[in-house]
Amino acid sequence: MGLMESIKLRTWIAATIMFAAFAVSPAVSKPRDTAGLCERATAGQESARRIPRKLLHAISIAETGRWDKNRRENTAWPWTVTSGGKGRYFATKQAAIRAVRKLKRQGVRNIDVGCMQINLKYHPKAFKSLDDAFNPAKNTAYAAEFLVRLRQDKRSWVQAVKHYHSATRALHNPYRAKVYKIWRTERRKARNTRIAQQRSLRKQNAARFARAQKLLADNRFSSRRQNWLDKKTRALFQK
Repeated sequence: MGLMESIKLRTWIAATIMFAAFAVSPAVSKPRDTAGLCERATAGQESARRIPRKLLHAISIAETGRWDKNRRENTAWPWTVTSGGKGRYFATKQAAIRAVRKLKRQGVRNIDVGCMQINLKYHPKAFKSLDDAFNPAKNTAYAAEFLVRLRQDKRSWVQAVKHYHSATRALHNPYRAKVYKIWRTERRKARNTRIAQQRSLRKQNAARFARAQKLLADNRFSSRRQNWLDKKTRALFQK
């Protein structure tokens, strides 16, 4: 093996080792479908506002959860409208906005909207427009701010979750139980996903190292062979 080939091989091996060293944390894939909009938005708010991981997400599922056959799980739906105790899931943001406008023309004011089902009657200044109300980032941001304020007032996340839904004991105790059941499930799923990703990365890294070691061994063998040929050549010319 020539000098340039040896340098290229060593560079490739070094790059492989560095890549494996940096690939210790699994990359979180971001779903691009509508079903992932609320989840991404709640995750961002949990991190930004120091809300326990997956708690805001659990509330969103309790509020707007629907079965997603592709994911095979309940997911929060951003184009949800609830009025009179009846929730409706719309295919698009525009359809949800039209439904709210229709309800308002009919004189209905008690309407819950978006990922976190913010009530437009009791939170009239939450959003500048219906377009903002159905924006997952803005909807969850307002919900997160409200939940954090409740946490500060009530001095516990348990009480904050209860009062997010209602101040009435008969209503908020069952709601808290529902949210915490979802929260336990979502944390367990996240943990299992993280473990599976870490195992997959370890297998990939092991395969990379095995390949690098094999190439390194082949390189050493070639170097020894080249040295032997050089010695024999010099010996012939010295005679």
